[in-house]
Amino acid sequence: MNKVKISKKGQITIPKDLREKYHFGENVELELIPTPEGILLKSKSHSLRSLRGIFKEINFKEVEEIIKEERKKWKL
Repeated sequence: MNKVKISKKGQITIPKDLREKYHFGENVELELIPTPEGILLKSKSHSLRSLRGIFKEINFKEVEEIIKEERKKWKL
């Protein structure tokens, strides 16, 4: 669990691991959605800037193998 403090100006810093996990990059606008449990942060836009780095996490060789295996199942 990550904890943050609110500054005098009402600002919080989202921990780096969460920013990377949810692709909250610089200048990404977030929506604050009130819920019964607290506040939900949601990315307002999916600009190219917010997607930077997402493909580093994908193992394309593994994806190709999964696709090949699924295609074998489709053949009659």
